[in-house]
Parts: sequence; structure tokens; C-alpha cells
Amino acid sequence: MLMMMRFAVLAALLSFAPFLFSQSVAGGFTSEVVVNPVAGGRAFAFAPDGRLFYTENGSGQIMVVDNPTTTPGAPSVFATVSGFVAPAGNDLGLHGIALHPNFPAAAGDSTNRYIYVVHTTGTSGAPQLVVKRFLEDTGALGTAAAGSETTLISGVDMGSSGNNFGGRIAFDAAANMFVTVGDGGAAISLAGGFAQDINDRRGKVLRYQADGSIPLSNPYTSNAMWARGLRNPRALAFNPTTGDLFTADTGNPATSGLDELNVILSDGNYGWDTSGLSGARATTGFIDPAWEHGATFEPAAVAFHPGALGTWPTVGYRGGVVYVGSEAATGSILRVVLTGGNERTGIAAWAFANGFSAPVRDMKFGPDGNMYVLTDTVLYRIRYTGNTSLDPTANAGTAQSVNEGVTVNLNGTASSDPDVSDVLRYAWRQTGGSTVVAITNPTTATPSFTAPQVTFSQNFTFQLIVEDGNGGVDEDFVIITVNDLGNPDADGPVDFNPPGEGGCSTGDSASWWWLALLALATGTVAWRRVRV
Repeated sequence: MLMMMRFAVLAALLSFAPFLFSQSVAGGFTSEVVVNPVAGGRAFAFAPDGRLFYTENGSGQIMVVDNPTTTPGAPSVFATVSGFVAPAGNDLGLHGIALHPNFPAAAGDSTNRYIYVVHTTGTSGAPQLVVKRFLEDTGALGTAAAGSETTLISGVDMGSSGNNFGGRIAFDAAANMFVTVGDGGAAISLAGGFAQDINDRRGKVLRYQADGSIPLSNPYTSNAMWARGLRNPRALAFNPTTGDLFTADTGNPATSGLDELNVILSDGNYGWDTSGLSGARATTGFIDPAWEHGATFEPAAVAFHPGALGTWPTVGYRGGVVYVGSEAATGSILRVVLTGGNERTGIAAWAFANGFSAPVRDMKFGPDGNMYVLTDTVLYRIRYTGNTSLDPTANAGTAQSVNEGVTVNLNGTASSDPDVSDVLRYAWRQTGGSTVVAITNPTTATPSFTAPQVTFSQNFTFQLIVEDGNGGVDEDFVIITVNDLGNPDADGPVDFNPPGEGGCSTGDSASWWWLALLALATGTVAWRRVRV
């Protein structure tokens, strides 16, 4: 589905300006320091026992922090990778980190106590990307077992420029390992070709098993490529609601390219090629982004709230949203609201935090349900402290019954807030219906959409999220029933087409469906209006 709403980051920030206090986070939230200083932080991962492991880009060291959610201890060195090539004003160094998905919580359990990292090796003029695995020593937790450093993936040539490294890593629940690789930063005529070549691992999301072997279910036999057409994919995170894998990709400002938030699908092509263009291009064979930003945002992290943990507002801040971090010189974080249903298209982007003194390199939610943010120099925690005023009340209007093809106007103008000075903000999401519709102006009180063609009359549910900018948020739902008008064909003015019949029936063979319709009309089946 093509993205229907596109906003530049500047527009998003300006629209959010009244909702920020002098601090760097949105109203109702607070930011606090967990570790300071951090030396070139790049990525981190939580262990099931609550510890936090993070990477230092320039030193090649993996660090570990005990009790990060309560009383964090001083970081200690878990391991230093060997054969390390440090960055020299470029994008090389130690980047992504992930723990095996079955990493144990019990101290004495040695099963799958593996830690994976991505870094550069070789030489500064001819660097290679490698993925290594370490085993934690159960006799001395917080340190790598002697001799456990193992190279699982090697030989990914990154080119002499040392840029566009990618270097993020994540596991799915089935222990498949996903690794992002940038295009190497060569001239677009070369780098775009690398990203499109299925036999070149640059410009890709790669998929391996946890031992470094290639799964048989990959799109191409004996080929690690899972998705292609990426310039510098800087993030990996799974949406816990849908299971979809998200990444963020940096466009090229010199070619007016846009930064992208992408849903990574098997054998997906995300459009980075020798044209040097990015963003939604409506080109056959290319998958348009879920959301796009101005090319100076430089996305480097994506995160989803796990759902049940902590005190963050349930509405608008947990399910159906993705957080995107920027590694621009002064880092920031956006909150992108996703359409309901498949959650593969953004409908609004609100600034969530800004004013960091260094680039945001990684974000994740901890076991306490709070967001942890790693910059070059500091590890932060962002907590919800509560609404600083009275909560708003959302009102999504009344249910409607409409015909196929008509323009449907949604109406949230009856929403209210007891605080006269508060300016309400709106976001409309579709949460039910057999077809995902395109909502026009979903961040206004009165958006619209075109009623789709349906088979049988069908209900479409829309969620209105209303925020007051002070941490207060509310939701309401409205049901729009779209009436099936039937599909004309050569045998008569209208046929009633049941599901599974392909919309095709001939002669008298369809007459029994008219009897079913008559039964509905005489009340044998009652419809109920449901208000969530």
C-alpha cells in the first residue's frame, strides 16, 4: 500500500512545538541519566536477568552494566573483539549487538549464553564486515569465556570509503539472525548496483541461522539475502503486535533522497539503486517506505513498546506506534503512529524527545517498561511521570451506514479537554475491516476516506486518539458499515457474490444467494452496533 501522508521532519517538529517543555522529552515524561560517560556508544541489548550489554564503537569493547533499571553499577568490560579496525572519521568500528533469543535468566544455566556483535576487520582501506559470537563464562558472569570468540559471518567487503556500514543485528523468535549491511559508501553508480545485486551482500538485510548457516527458507538457495535495495540500514526491531521486522534507512541528501522507515519483507526490494533516489517512488518492484523523513534526520534506531510492562499510557504510546531515533549531531526521537490492521503504514509523526547533546545510536524498552536511549556519550532512561493536567475526552462521533464508493467523513470535533489552555492533537487509525483504506488528513478532527468495494455489508472500525500535550491521552472508536451494492455483469443488473466465489456467477446458479439475502432482510440475522 502506498503511503498517503508524507511530512518532512521539520513539519513534524513545528507541529509539536507547543507540546514540549524546556526539557528534552514530551509532556508527561522525564529523562534521566543511567550511565555517564559512555565512550562511543553504538548499540545495546538487555539480558533476561536485567543486565545491559552495549558496544563501544571506537574501542572494540563490549561493556556490561548490572542493575540498569534500579541502581546501575559502573560499566565493566565483557570482552574486546580481536582483529578490530577502528573508525577513522568514517563509519567503521564496533556496531550492533544481540543476545541469543534463548539466553537464560538463571545464573547457573550455560545454555545459549551467546552474545553476538558486528564489527569491521581487515584494514582501513579494505575493511570487511564480520559477525562474531561470544559465550559468557558461567563461572565469572560479566566476562566472555576464554577462547569463545567465534567468527560466524565474514568476508563482506565494504569498500575503501569506510562509510554506510549498516551493522545492526536482531533475532526473531525462531532464532533466525538478521544483519543489516550498508552499500559501502561508494559512488551511487556503484553502490546502488551493489544494493540491487542479489549476489552481493552490500545494501541488504541478511538472514542466517544462529550458527551462521543460511536457512533453507531464504528467498534464494544458499544465499543469505533476505531483502535488498538499502543504502545504510541502521536499525532492526520487531513489532511485537504483528511480528514484522522494521528497519530505518538513510537517504542521500545530495540526490534529494529521503530517509526511510521500512517494513522488511522476504525478498523485498526497497528501491535504493543507481538512480540515487529514495522515499516513496511508486515504482513497480519497489516497496515504498512505511514512513519517510527529510534526508537530514539520519535515522539510526527503531523501538516498539513491549506492551504489558510499565506505566506508559496504553493508548498512543504502546501498541500501534514505533519510535525512531536520529543520529544527527543533536539527536532526537520521533513517535510514528501506524495504521491499524497490518501496521505497515505511518499516518502521523510526533516529536517525542529532542535536544540530546549527541547522536541517538540505539533505543530499546527495558524490563521495567521504560525506554532506554544510547547516545555517543550517555545512556538515558525515559519514564512516564503522568499527566500534568486533566485528561482529555475523545469522541469519535456516531456510527454511519454508507454505500461503496462514497466519501465518508469522520468527526471527532465533540472531543474535549477540561483544561481551556490545552490544544488537542488528533490521530485516526483504522483498526478493523477487510480492506485497509487510505485516510485523508488523519491528524485532523475531521478526516475522510473513500468507502471501498465490499462483498457482503462489512464493518470498518476507526480509532481516534486524542492527546493534550501534557501526557494526557484518550481514545474512542466508531464503526462505519459499508453496504455491498453488488457487482453488475452480463446476466443481469446485479449479482450477490459470496466469499470464495471469485465475484463470478452465471444464470440461475446464483439465485439461492438471493434467498439468503432475503432471509437477512426479514430479520433472521440481527446486526448489532458495537461500541468499544
